[in-house]
Amino acid sequence: MSAPCAGIIRDVEDKSAFLALMMASWGSHSMMIGVHVYDCAELDLLGVFAPDGEAMAYASWTMRGDVALLCALHSVAPGQGAAIQLLDAVKAAAKAKGAVKLRAMLTNDNLPGLVFYQKCGFRFSGLYVEAIDAYRSVVPTIIKTGYQGLPVRDALELEIEL
Repeated sequence: MSAPCAGIIRDVEDKSAFLALMMASWGSHSMMIGVHVYDCAELDLLGVFAPDGEAMAYASWTMRGDVALLCALHSVAPGQGAAIQLLDAVKAAAKAKGAVKLRAMLTNDNLPGLVFYQKCGFRFSGLYVEAIDAYRSVVPTIIKTGYQGLPVRDALELEIEL
């Protein structure tokens, strides 16, 4: 993994840049984890920012019981360690709120995300075949093809003990 980033972590109040990134990447700022839909516009948002104030990564997350749910983790500056720094911050914040696990949901095409999460210690905990196809009935703007032209159809759940 990349060397630790020296970015500044802070809560993000103005979510407009993050929500625009979600729309461009995913076609929606609503995310599904398990069978629940979460609107990232309504969730806690952490960001890592360069000393000049430029965003390097964003993480939208919430709690469900004693499980923290990572609804979205986007690196705006890949390869600089910002996503790792931010993931560590989410883990710490979740533990402080009583979480015993952190769960993330990825689409089948997100191969870079699968590599990232597994290198960070996450394990597979669920597979939802055709979940994204079904989710499009709720949010029809979700992209149909993703990374390297792969069809976006299924959801993969990963989690890590805290």
